[in-house]
Amino acid sequence: MKGTTHAMIGGAVGFGVAAYYGAEPMDSVALISASMIAGLFPDLDTGGRLSNRITLPSEPLKIVLSFVALWLVYYSWAEGIGADRAIGIGVGMLLFFFSRKMSEKMMLTVTGAGVILLGVAMNVLWLILLGAYVVLASLVPHRSYTHSVLGLAFFSYISYLFSMDVQIHGMFYACMLGYASHLVGDSRWVPGNRKGVKLLAPLTGQQF
Repeated sequence: MKGTTHAMIGGAVGFGVAAYYGAEPMDSVALISASMIAGLFPDLDTGGRLSNRITLPSEPLKIVLSFVALWLVYYSWAEGIGADRAIGIGVGMLLFFFSRKMSEKMMLTVTGAGVILLGVAMNVLWLILLGAYVVLASLVPHRSYTHSVLGLAFFSYISYLFSMDVQIHGMFYACMLGYASHLVGDSRWVPGNRKGVKLLAPLTGQQF
């Protein structure tokens, strides 16, 4: 199922939550938006729509790292002596190679780490855990842990902490059900899906 469809389903879930709680217009917009975003979160484990929106752009960082690497190689060659010169040149070459090989998933890892640091600086637990989720999503295969009951439970806890912070009635359910709607949408129960989701990972790799 495409990201646009997941977002639309998530938005419909958020609308239902808003209607159930009789939310005010501004709160309704917040609930619908949060549920749409939650409906896209499981696909952070791949280059999906949400991943492209939140990930730091890689090209500027590649340029900066390449410049630093080349400067380090030049400086070590011109000013270094003996072992220091060899180490400096070696580190510079490795840094340059790394900068050329940076992928979207690497940038997603960097973005998640940045969210963690922001959460630590602001002393906000849900932000720290959200950053941890993003980092983990960047490291796991597609349709594995983020598409499991374990991933849903982790995201639900983040949603609970977030809802306590924003104090909007129904926010927890909008986020949790929006996320769950993605798992249902990717399951084998939906006609047209040849692959399902590993709901019980890591206990079993069976697809549902």
